Amino acid sequence: MGRLILIIPCIIVLSLAKAQDGNYLQEIQAWQEELNQEYLDPNKSPLSNKDRRNFKGHAFYPISEKYQVKARFEPTPDSKPFPLGTSKGTTKVYKRIGILHFELDGQAYTMEAYVEQRRFSLPGQPTYVFLPLVDETTGNETYGAGRYMHYEGIPEGTEWVIDFNKLYNPYCAYSDNYECPKVPEANYLPVKVEAGIKGY
Repeated sequence: MGRLILIIPCIIVLSLAKAQDGNYLQEIQAWQEELNQEYLDPNKSPLSNKDRRNFKGHAFYPISEKYQVKARFEPTPDSKPFPLGTSKGTTKVYKRIGILHFELDGQAYTMEAYVEQRRFSLPGQPTYVFLPLVDETTGNETYGAGRYMHYEGIPEGTEWVIDFNKLYNPYCAYSDNYECPKVPEANYLPVKVEAGIKGY
């Protein structure tokens, strides 16, 4: 009887873990589907009419929870705004708001988080935290200029979550009509990040 009492909690724990995995899988699948639908919407899509008609959905890496990582956010309030080059040869002004410290496969890495410095902004418009990335898949399996992530609003506290499964392409991967910020060298990771969107 005592043995059964020990086994039952283990079964419950395993069931909960599987349920959590399933919820996360569904969350990322829903995000992927939403992204694909956006690219089919003529009011939102960066694709030309011809490309949109032929669009069958993006290719994504297999979803893996190891690419949803906790990061320690180190604020950098004294950072100065700086010009960041774009795909059009112009610049946009950004400011580094902090450095994210995290681990992948037991190795420590950092990335910088940025906010665009706009002259004018609409009241009530959220602040987007820009998290661009170049990694060892860039130019091979993924878009040659890097991939993006962002937060809608600045997360509270110093414990952030980076979800590489939500990496997406800049619009410049689909059309030369867009002006896309380049990835700062500080966000070049010397590792393959096999998560999120693949090349187009």
